[in-house]
Amino acid sequence: MPNTFIKAIVAVFILISSFGVSGQPGNPALKKMSAAELRSDFLLLRDTMQKIHPAMYRYASKQSIDNIFDSCYASIQDSMPLINFYLLTRFVVASIGDGHANSRLSRESVNGYMANTKIFPAMVMFIHNKAYVFCCKQNPSLNGTQLLNINGHPLKEIVHKLFSYISTDGRIESRKNWEIPEDFPLLLNAVYGSSEKYTVIYKTVANKTMTTTLQADTIKNFMCKGPFTRPDKYLKLSYTANNTAVLTLQTFFDGFLEHTGENFKHFLDSAFDDIRNRKINNLLIDVRSNQGGNDANGAFLYSYLSDKPFRYYRSLETVHDQFTEEHHSLLGMQQPKENHFDGKVFVLMNGRSFSGVAEFASVAKSNNRAIFIGEECGGGYYGNSSGDEAMVTLPNTQITARIPLIKYTMAVKKIKSKDGGFAVNYPVDLTIGDLIAHKDGVLDDALRIVAKDK
Repeated sequence: MPNTFIKAIVAVFILISSFGVSGQPGNPALKKMSAAELRSDFLLLRDTMQKIHPAMYRYASKQSIDNIFDSCYASIQDSMPLINFYLLTRFVVASIGDGHANSRLSRESVNGYMANTKIFPAMVMFIHNKAYVFCCKQNPSLNGTQLLNINGHPLKEIVHKLFSYISTDGRIESRKNWEIPEDFPLLLNAVYGSSEKYTVIYKTVANKTMTTTLQADTIKNFMCKGPFTRPDKYLKLSYTANNTAVLTLQTFFDGFLEHTGENFKHFLDSAFDDIRNRKINNLLIDVRSNQGGNDANGAFLYSYLSDKPFRYYRSLETVHDQFTEEHHSLLGMQQPKENHFDGKVFVLMNGRSFSGVAEFASVAKSNNRAIFIGEECGGGYYGNSSGDEAMVTLPNTQITARIPLIKYTMAVKKIKSKDGGFAVNYPVDLTIGDLIAHKDGVLDDALRIVAKDK
């Protein structure tokens, strides 16, 4: 990583630590903590990650990562509010390129901060690094508009800075776009400082550039119901008129499926029997926003798409151990199902498709078994770090770091990968209008692509 980038980041940290935020009753996140306390916690975080994280240097050299840790440690020269130190921990954890690793404030600190701090009063969604207003109770005319500037800061600059605090595999920005909305109010306030009002330049749906002013407010006063809700059923099978089956898989996590009375393997067995009996030619597998779950479910799904034995994982390892087939069956050759599907396969995914879903997609990509629609998957093509994890609570700040313990490497062919992921065959863009209207225009576009693809 270039030294100029490291210096720029350090400069940001020095800036945010000088905002002069004073503590508020019931707002522990703004409590100033001594440099000695913060340095102690920072060193513990660094030491623990270096000792137990199995893939610290998968996406960057040890020297680059060490330089980042050294620079951030050196920036702790004086006392600073807890929220600013939290940014330091988020940045260094995000710098290693592991979407399963993160740092979190204590629930007490988050609740205190959100209850007592006035912040940007709108829910914002991100599409291709652009920010759109999903809901603004204070000024509903902003709903659906694109934000261009907030308090003199271009959104391009804001996105660049805030993205550096979002953990993702490699540098896959599609996932950052999906992860940042939840953190946007907190990060915007922490990075740029609190403000009583926000001067906003925005672009209307009619492509007119306009300016307005919003008053800062607490989150309870402006939070709206988001665009995503937990489904009644995670697993669905449907058919279209053009001999296409749509297999919707919204989770690989058996724990979620137990709550809805579903069983992943039983569902797929039945689904692929029905698909075969109907003599279906095209299969669209919809794994948008499926953030993974149980490893075996991805391999099980692929076993219905392959007509020959296949490898799934190349290796699984911790900092001390190398797994063998005896310890994990997915390291061995996997067998196709008797009722496997031989037709054309399409996979619809987005930046929220992650972890076990990314593993499945990687194997399908490597074996040229699917045509990909939507946007780049949120997980790494060559693997991830997940499985068992350690939760480390820093004693002085009570910040908790989540550190995965197993490095997964997929049995895939080498491809050109600029950021750790892989591009889709047919990009399909989500729109803010569809989100607000709860309309699935992406699926409509995907089905048109399936119908036309010969």
